[in-house]
Amino acid sequence: MNADQLDRAIRDVLHRWAPDNPSAPTDIADRIVRRHRRRSLMRVTGAALGLTGIAFGALLVTGAGGDDGTRQPASRVSKQSNLLWQTTLPGKSWDACTTGPRAVYCRGAEYDGIGLDARTGKVVWQQKAKDVSSGRSPAGSLPGVRDGVLYSYADHAPGAPGAGTDLVALDIGSRQVLWKHELADDSRRRSSAVLFDGGVLANAPIFKSVAALDDRTGRTLWTYSWKQADCDRAAIGGVPYLMCSPDSEKAPQRSTVVRLDPATGEPQTVATVKGPTAYIGTDGDAVLLGGMAGGQRFFSDPGPATLTRVDLSSGKVSQHRVNSLPMGVVADGIILASGGNGSAVAYSADDGKRLWSRDLGLKLRKDPRDPTMRELPSDAAVDLGSRVAYYLDPSGHLVGLDLDSGAMRWRGQVQVPKSQVEAGVAPELMVYDHGLIGQIGGELFRIKPMLPKARS
Repeated sequence: MNADQLDRAIRDVLHRWAPDNPSAPTDIADRIVRRHRRRSLMRVTGAALGLTGIAFGALLVTGAGGDDGTRQPASRVSKQSNLLWQTTLPGKSWDACTTGPRAVYCRGAEYDGIGLDARTGKVVWQQKAKDVSSGRSPAGSLPGVRDGVLYSYADHAPGAPGAGTDLVALDIGSRQVLWKHELADDSRRRSSAVLFDGGVLANAPIFKSVAALDDRTGRTLWTYSWKQADCDRAAIGGVPYLMCSPDSEKAPQRSTVVRLDPATGEPQTVATVKGPTAYIGTDGDAVLLGGMAGGQRFFSDPGPATLTRVDLSSGKVSQHRVNSLPMGVVADGIILASGGNGSAVAYSADDGKRLWSRDLGLKLRKDPRDPTMRELPSDAAVDLGSRVAYYLDPSGHLVGLDLDSGAMRWRGQVQVPKSQVEAGVAPELMVYDHGLIGQIGGELFRIKPMLPKARS
């Protein structure tokens, strides 16, 4: 079962649960499953299933419930920072942001796109959405910015009960929509559309198919289809790839990594792995996959796992037995995952070895409707120049951990309006020019941490 199948499974569970709980909001399934902001769907699954009383959220991601007792090296912790600007965005709800040259771009419930000057935080343009009362689908991420074009999402049929989704190319200079491309489903996550050298790889209007689009005109360059698998898309070294896992028990029980020729779409199977897998990310010229190794039926079941590393240049496959599935942000050979109760856990991307664990010490409030549910911190935003992994909580507290040791190096805070607890929804944090840009609801800010100087 991969991320798309997990989406459907979570909705089924939550829709069965909600009618028995009159205090549950009627749209709880969509809010939890679809309002993920730049974080792995595996993390959302752990949070969502916590609502049903299934207490394996932490195991789902890391199998770790906090610090494993590893002593962290002593270091000085700075609390100094420079808040460059803070802006309250228009509208009521914001999903995802991305950065471009000297700018920040976001998408929300009432806007298909909004642009801000990264130097001042001033809003310089807005692209309002049509028919904002239609219950629009939030975006888990934005495809990105390239050559003066912002790639975002919009409803295909605004106002319709099943509005669908379009990939939209918006010219930043003229603020005109260059083209739209219909997607087969309502998925608006990191692999729904990816930028590769020469085009954009996106879901096609039909399921189990992708289309390569000219990035200026939207013209279809080529298409590729498959059967009996669900596939994640990624651009690695400017080349489009598919990471595919069987879509049912009746399908051949193997996973594949497929390279698509950027010019023609001609497929080349780089590697085949036994059994279903979940796409973790990339580490240099390698794809990381996670598989179940303890007889589990679903990835959500706790138990041992297999970390598979596929070298794209040679097709070499190396597999390593790990205690649990290490899902998270991959940065310079390290997988940064989330443990239980607001902890961070680092694993080696080479062999899955657990490197360190650290309690983030962030303020994660409990949901008053269900004390087992808490707010989530952001995914790690990694500054490789200083080798620090930063995290943000919904109350505006930030921390920076040493990427190699897990030692605390910085703490900061941005004052944000007090808000209602939204369990299962995380803020967003991005590295920009050796500083950070963060988004909490409708608050967007830019802050520059002042790290302690190294001891001589």
